[in-house]
Amino acid sequence: MKQKMDLNKAVPFISLVTILIVFAILTQGNMFSAFNLKTLVDQTVILLILCSGAIFVIALGCSDLSVGVVSALCALTSDIIYQSTGSVILMIIVALAIGMGIGAMNGVINAKFKVPSFMETLALLIGLRGIINFIQNKVGISHAAPAVLMLQKQYIKIPLLILILVVSWYLLERTSFGAGVKSIGENEIVAKSVGKPINKIKILCFMLSGLTAGIAGFFIIARSGGTSTTMGTMFEMKTLIAIYVGGVLVRGGSTASTYKMISGCFVFTIIENGLKIMGFGSSEVAELVEGILL
Repeated sequence: MKQKMDLNKAVPFISLVTILIVFAILTQGNMFSAFNLKTLVDQTVILLILCSGAIFVIALGCSDLSVGVVSALCALTSDIIYQSTGSVILMIIVALAIGMGIGAMNGVINAKFKVPSFMETLALLIGLRGIINFIQNKVGISHAAPAVLMLQKQYIKIPLLILILVVSWYLLERTSFGAGVKSIGENEIVAKSVGKPINKIKILCFMLSGLTAGIAGFFIIARSGGTSTTMGTMFEMKTLIAIYVGGVLVRGGSTASTYKMISGCFVFTIIENGLKIMGFGSSEVAELVEGILL
């Protein structure tokens, strides 16, 4: 039994190494060029940040389809605040407050009103995308703040990413809160019967997802250099795919873990990057592969 458990833990890493070897061969070693390795890291950072919060929602057995559009709204709003006030601190506070606020709203709707998370976050995705397009068309395209562009520096980006991942790991794997999240995913009725604060935990999980979406918004705008109507597009699907490909089941529970999430993010990014190197980088092919993986 112990050997079987150890094998299950090793599967995400085995999958990662296998995918890496396959695409290294298919791309004739171009996957390992210095430029492409930097590109891989840049592509994975945003996904890892989004997944570090979304993993809590997935662990509940729920889903959050709004992370991409929430990150875009936070990025757009924070940029408008900076352009108006010139205050970096206010820009950060507003972005994170919006992310956590939307997350709290998602949590309340799911926990208190029993609306399935898939339906409510899908509706939010559609509604917020319309709001973003409206605002963007009114204010026009603007450049990212110099402080935000600093996030493209590796010596800032990587330490921040590691910090976010460590906090996410600690909360999920080493706290009673994380244990409660997984217990709800395993069996909500049993978790409630043993005194777990179901509604509180659910709301906090969605707030964490919103918080990391807000943080990811800064990295998205830093990478693109400015705002656009397409910011955050498809990141909700990429987030789900990465977590599921890593070996976390749809029901969440005990199958949810940080190392699986990290492995899944790299597997997804390597596949996406490898296809582009091979000349299959068109949106049609990429979306087909993402659909198959999901």
